[in-house]
Amino acid sequence: MELPPPARIETSRLVLRPWEVADAQRLKDAIDANLEHLRAWMPWAMTEPSELEAVALRIETFRQSFATGTEWVFAIFSRGESRVIGGTGLHPRIGLGAVEIGYWAQRHETRQGYITEAVKALTAVAFASPEIERVQIRCDPANVGSAAVPRRLGYTHIATLAADSLTPLGAPRDTMVWEMSRLAFAKRDD
Repeated sequence: MELPPPARIETSRLVLRPWEVADAQRLKDAIDANLEHLRAWMPWAMTEPSELEAVALRIETFRQSFATGTEWVFAIFSRGESRVIGGTGLHPRIGLGAVEIGYWAQRHETRQGYITEAVKALTAVAFASPEIERVQIRCDPANVGSAAVPRRLGYTHIATLAADSLTPLGAPRDTMVWEMSRLAFAKRDD
């Protein structure tokens, strides 16, 4: 992206900001309390739980990537930052002029619209960069909750890639690809 995204994004109910090393225990607690939920969809969760020091190092890597513009990983907190809702990020791994939005939420924070709210904000942030022409969201077709997010926000389902990735347990799985173009973003009526 031409300019880095803001380091703090506030919505009506949420605060998105880079994880800080001081958040390491909160992040660890959120992951550890949701291992079964996360392992169903997130390959990175298969190596959890991690020691607190490893979580702190991971956060430092996130912060360095944010600062150098290679990737932008955000914590999702409740508005007063009293609760960790989950995590999200803008990932420039799908080609020039494009970013992918990834996300996860604690099990007890799902089905409340938090991820939709966070992704809506990140979509706007992505398109604030003039070089971004498209934003994608990718998910397992079996993850109905995750697939509902781009659908609600007006993304278009452009493909389902057959057996293009692996489940966290190593079995082949399909990937739904949702996309919003700059033109579609400009035409939306919300």
